[in-house]
Amino acid sequence: MAGLNKEYDVIIVGGGINGLACGAYLAKSGLKVAVFERRTEAGTGCCTEETMHPAVRVNLCACNLVTLWSPAYEDLELERFGLEMLTSGEWGMFHPFLDRKVVMFHNWDARKQYEHWKDINRHDAEFFKKAFNALAPTLGMLMHSSLFTQSTIGPEDLLENDMLADMLRSVLPEVPENIMQKTGFEVAEAVYEDEKIRTAVLANCIMAGFHPWEKGMNAVMPITYPVASPVHSFTWTCKGGAHMLTHTLVRCLNFYQGKVFASCPVDKIIMENGEAKGVVLSKYSAFPEAEVRAKLAVVSDLSCHPTFLGLIGEEKLPDWVKKGVKEYDYNDTVLFTNYWVLNEPPNWEGWPRAKELNTAYGFNYGAESVKDLYRLRDDLEHDRLPDPPVVTGLTVQGFCVADPTQAPPGQYTMMSWSNVPYNLAEHGGAEKWDELRESYGDKVDNLLAQYFPQIKKSVVARYCNSPLDYYRKNPSQGMGSTTSGHVGLKAFGSNRPFKGCGAPRTPFPKLYLCNSIWPPGYTNLGAGYIAADILAQDLEIKEKQDWWKAQALDPGLRFLKKKGIEVKLSLD
Repeated sequence: MAGLNKEYDVIIVGGGINGLACGAYLAKSGLKVAVFERRTEAGTGCCTEETMHPAVRVNLCACNLVTLWSPAYEDLELERFGLEMLTSGEWGMFHPFLDRKVVMFHNWDARKQYEHWKDINRHDAEFFKKAFNALAPTLGMLMHSSLFTQSTIGPEDLLENDMLADMLRSVLPEVPENIMQKTGFEVAEAVYEDEKIRTAVLANCIMAGFHPWEKGMNAVMPITYPVASPVHSFTWTCKGGAHMLTHTLVRCLNFYQGKVFASCPVDKIIMENGEAKGVVLSKYSAFPEAEVRAKLAVVSDLSCHPTFLGLIGEEKLPDWVKKGVKEYDYNDTVLFTNYWVLNEPPNWEGWPRAKELNTAYGFNYGAESVKDLYRLRDDLEHDRLPDPPVVTGLTVQGFCVADPTQAPPGQYTMMSWSNVPYNLAEHGGAEKWDELRESYGDKVDNLLAQYFPQIKKSVVARYCNSPLDYYRKNPSQGMGSTTSGHVGLKAFGSNRPFKGCGAPRTPFPKLYLCNSIWPPGYTNLGAGYIAADILAQDLEIKEKQDWWKAQALDPGLRFLKKKGIEVKLSLD
């Protein structure tokens, strides 16, 4: 905190994990970087706190770390700075049904996933095999181009692009024509025979923020998610809890002489002649009303509304920007959370393959068929609370199985993310969450007990977070959305956050965005990586960084290989 300068090369507003990642890349490139964080500690969306029992660490927001598959894992040497990635077992996700059937997704072995699916439905297993053989070898390239590269296409381009559809159909005849014009529901219906496999796949798409009632890339996800699962495994924590990712990024940034100033809310971005020139700190800051200049750029790690309406000011926005900002929709992937402390580890006694289920990292539940997912869609569209709940945001049971340091001996943590609306139209508005929080938590408890009876006898404590709670803690997380807004066609690619903006660049010179706007959400640090990449290109310093070279997926594959796990990209 000591030694606030009056000028830095780059100022980053907000110390979320993408702001820290962006800052670390730029600091390692030799730039003087300052990060100003509103709270007393960085990493609001990637926090681990003791909310119930002493020494029980609860991952309050980000709980599923996919950082292993990011170029940043190797470029920034995150392992060197203390990040220790862990998972609980070889099976990552599963979807239980009340008839004691289960659909499972493997963490790194497509052969085991294929054999398991073959026991359920041979047609669907063979489709998975064909899709895996066709897509897995190019998965790294596809990931890098989609998650770590600035998007240059918008919704119209996506819907009219036949290249991906033609490529898919050339190897997978089951894929419907004009796939981008279909919904995920329609695609799943076309390629999978078994209702349980179809339901489990679609639930996992919702978990990833790609809602199957949307068109475009959301239609492709029912094909690509099962392929990606045993290559790009989604189910990891890190030693000490998710907040250790924040600590790691701060250590990296500090090592390269970057500065993080906590308790320093930014009041406004200084705009001169339409350019971003620096920031003014709040009168409540540790440096009250300090003016700090940026020689090269200001990067906002705040989401759309706080950046443009708050830091710049509506009166300074051109009409077309003002319109785009106000139309930006946060009402997407809004989650209600139950957290529990248990006095025994996961126990799926009585279920087939119970031993494997006990060490699996997470699961979804409450969707017995695709019909339940249609019900979820209708409830969300009409701002109704799903009753009974539908838990397709992810339930994690593997925190303490993977990492015993997250709770004292004999205690375990577990959490469920239920998909809900933010605005409670039938109850009088979002502020009613305070009245409904505990009763809706009870509904989730009762639903889980139908699948996981031990929850009733092993719960030591429970804590619930509503979307309103998430928003209060992090005003940049509009409506509590975990994807920083709508992920469908309304704000896709170069139209995100609005047409003519195309994050990370903005309509204002020297102002960039690194919040989880593009790509949305996730702990792969993609938004921070892209912002740093584009800014470095604009400053013509990228080509001088010989260390800046990792590609998506490769760090995770190399990590697994060091653990003795060889991920095969073909089932032949």
